[in-house]
Amino acid sequence: MTENFENMIAYQRLDIALRKMIIEFNKHPDKKRLDAERTKFNDVQANLDAGSVEAQTLAEEIEKIYTEFKATEKTLDSVIKDYEAATDEEKAKFLPQLESLKSRVDSCKNKISSRIERIKRISSDSYMNLNTKKAVKDEFDKIKKRLDEYKLKIMPDRDKIEGEMKALESKIDGDVLSLYKKAKSEGVALPVFVPATGDNENNYACGGCGMLLSQTSKSELKSKNICQCETCRRLIYRK
Repeated sequence: MTENFENMIAYQRLDIALRKMIIEFNKHPDKKRLDAERTKFNDVQANLDAGSVEAQTLAEEIEKIYTEFKATEKTLDSVIKDYEAATDEEKAKFLPQLESLKSRVDSCKNKISSRIERIKRISSDSYMNLNTKKAVKDEFDKIKKRLDEYKLKIMPDRDKIEGEMKALESKIDGDVLSLYKKAKSEGVALPVFVPATGDNENNYACGGCGMLLSQTSKSELKSKNICQCETCRRLIYRK
């Protein structure tokens, strides 16, 4: 194995260590708690936003209904005056119109009343949601503080690993490093580079999944010193 490729394997070891550190951080109990509190906060905020939008819509509806109510009430007052001024024989013709107008006035009152009641319920729910939001935010801040303290403890190690990886990049063949990064981006599991196993070229197997290589892969490994496992897609090299 060339020194250049030894640097690639060293880079990979650091990458695995970094990945392990990230996984351990994501598994930290406070990380899960923080995510849960964030979800709660977002849900409460979504309820508040939805309530605000609904209340605004109801207020606009009340304004329109009230305009209709005032216009209908004005017409009703006019018809009542005409009714009172009419003779006994003429009054009968006003009755259907009076009933219709009174029905419309009552309908407007009922519509306005139902929307006001709904706004009251929204206000009550919003008050409870605001209290919940504050409690969730307080808990979120406590957990975040603990998690930030944990981050501060592990960051020096993480910075050290990332610094060593950066330093190694300039010592690795660009094509080899590109192969490694491309394989990772395509979902190939770490370690991406694994050695060929077996006693000789005839029974070479993947050092990752253990599956025997095809004749095509063995030929490529022999000529290029690197091939890709047809089973797990890891990159296989000869020691």
